[in-house]
Amino acid sequence: MKLIILIISSLFIAAFSLSCSDDDGPLPPVVTPEETIEEVVAFKFNETSGNSTVESNTNNNYEILGNGINRMPGVLGNGLFFDGLSSQITGTLSSSILPKSQFSLSLWVSPKSYPISTSAMLALTSEGSNTGVMVGINKFGQIVVNYFINGVSYEHVTAESLPKNAWSSVMVSISPKNGLLKIFLDKTIIKNTTIPNGNISWPAGNTSFIIGKNTKGEQIGIYDIDYFSGAIDELMIFSGQLTQEIVNSEYSKYSPPSPPVSYQLDINYSDNFYRPIYHALPDYGWANESYGLIYHQNKYHMFFQKNEVFLGIAQQNWGHFTSSNLVDWDEQNAVLWPDEGWDNFGIWSGCAIILNDGTPAVAYTGVDGVKAGIGTATSSDNYQTLVKDSYNPVIPFAPYQVDMDFRDPYIWKKDGTYHMVVGSGISSIGGNLVYYKSEDFKNWNYERIAFQGRKSEGEGAFWEMPVVYEFPNGKEMLLVQKTPDATPAITTYWIGQFENGVFTPDFEKAKKLEVVNGFLSPTVTEDKEGLITAIGIIPDEVDAQFQMEQGWAHLFSVPQVWELDESNTIVIKPHPNLETLRGDQKTFTGLTLEATGSNYLNNYNERHFELNATINTGDANQVGFIFGKSPDGKEEYKVYYDFTTQQWVVDASKSSLSSLVRKDIRTGYYPVKQGDVVDVRVFIDGSVLEVFVDNQSHFTGRFFPTLANATGVDMFANGGTATADVTVFKITN
Repeated sequence: MKLIILIISSLFIAAFSLSCSDDDGPLPPVVTPEETIEEVVAFKFNETSGNSTVESNTNNNYEILGNGINRMPGVLGNGLFFDGLSSQITGTLSSSILPKSQFSLSLWVSPKSYPISTSAMLALTSEGSNTGVMVGINKFGQIVVNYFINGVSYEHVTAESLPKNAWSSVMVSISPKNGLLKIFLDKTIIKNTTIPNGNISWPAGNTSFIIGKNTKGEQIGIYDIDYFSGAIDELMIFSGQLTQEIVNSEYSKYSPPSPPVSYQLDINYSDNFYRPIYHALPDYGWANESYGLIYHQNKYHMFFQKNEVFLGIAQQNWGHFTSSNLVDWDEQNAVLWPDEGWDNFGIWSGCAIILNDGTPAVAYTGVDGVKAGIGTATSSDNYQTLVKDSYNPVIPFAPYQVDMDFRDPYIWKKDGTYHMVVGSGISSIGGNLVYYKSEDFKNWNYERIAFQGRKSEGEGAFWEMPVVYEFPNGKEMLLVQKTPDATPAITTYWIGQFENGVFTPDFEKAKKLEVVNGFLSPTVTEDKEGLITAIGIIPDEVDAQFQMEQGWAHLFSVPQVWELDESNTIVIKPHPNLETLRGDQKTFTGLTLEATGSNYLNNYNERHFELNATINTGDANQVGFIFGKSPDGKEEYKVYYDFTTQQWVVDASKSSLSSLVRKDIRTGYYPVKQGDVVDVRVFIDGSVLEVFVDNQSHFTGRFFPTLANATGVDMFANGGTATADVTVFKITN
């Protein structure tokens, strides 16, 4: 009632003063106390170097922890980037300076990724202490404020979300004295609610704080999932209650850069032996299947499963790469995120397509934690952003005929109609593809199961990441990744015809895409020169602890060119654009390889290179290469052909001294006769191996040496003699 009385009193006095004569003289104005705030804590983040930041009022320095320190332009001077995986600032503040009755917080923030749980921009709380204040965001980017009054916890969540990749002003006022809580977003009040009277609870002595991480200890496996991802600037705590006038005044002090924010990541991987330099992979974080490779408006786009705040499957979103040449890739901002509703649990894989009217579009899998559906989205800026269609999901759930997972739509156009297959399966029979069609990309009709596999024949219980592609001769490829069963995931394909929603293969048993398994889920398109081009994922297959220490997981292959030969087999070659990467060249001709020899490449040592070899296999039983070799022989990675078994062998058994990485031996059948000439192109890039054989076949591998000098490259032969001509190109991209 105080506010009403004051207003009525003011109006009465104003009316009275207007009715008085000039002889009476003006009445003195009624003065009400103005709300004021007093700064008690301030982090400006304006340092230009070093591993610490200063709190302005105490001049205390606090260490910045994490995988790297990235300073960037903020709203006033510099801001600080937090990677969502490791970045945080920890310390203590004297509890005596922290307001009990009227606490206000102001900060500027630009989220890059939303968290899996609730992350904190600032946490003045300790798990189990029943004290303090936390301001953060949840998995949908909504502002979360948690606080304790007289030892009792209270929490408020806004309906509005912070926009990603844009600076926003967040101000929070918690006033137990007046029984009010206010939250402002860019000057606008978005939460105004009553709260209990009392005092904010602070611990005796000092209060621990964390900037960039929550304190609830939420984890998945070994990973904390409460880190903040994005930039923070001008973080201040005030004593006093915020009013609209104060908020307007504080907001006017700053000039945030226009979106999208450039985070200017400068992550130093110079000491990381395993980090590739010419394979596509995110700046940091987790990547999974590639999809949606497409050329549009003079640019290649490729999307992938992405997570910057957890190195695994949770809160998946769509990462985005662009390239002008399929070789040099730039990571863009993520383009699809889970929202409240049918896709709240994650955005799984899909595809990209240009609609009949020229609009760039995608189809994607949305998951709510119980079931999956299919949604669509379109772009007005050449895939830099995507807007989900309002009528999603276009397919709300799987047809009743299937009872396995339902995901990874693949769409193509033919005869004016959009055709879609989605990966699924029948648990008692095996993996399959279900078929839909549409005339307008909006209304999709389920037609039938397009092709049914048999798990009894080793074809898998479920199929994911399907691709249907027509070769120039009219034959169509149906490619799937079979999973899960007792064997590793593997990419296989059939060649045949897709007509009236049914795929009819020309041969019964699926063919393996690779000689040695390790390359998965390729995405396929026609490049601007008309070459059928594919890129897939090459997983790490290492321990979670290893991935957490390096801060990233998985990568994508170099581009390949696919052709179909007369036997209905896909022929795989390296894309010609890879030659643009070649640097310094060394040539070794007329090499004679024998069991007692070594150092055939004259002490060649590199981590990033292309090697071309023409090998006359002679009468050798084994002939091949050694990579990542240390001078003492404690680490070496062997790749060779074994004529006895007619197999290529990838031997990682001595490739690393680490117990956290894979050190297996993998093989794959590929017929070669002794005395045949074999042409091999090898691409080594940090921890990844790619081999192209005879411009016909391809296989991959991963190796993780621990020794700084494990960079030796050599060749060998056993059981006889072979000869070789070798050219090596250093790659310094």
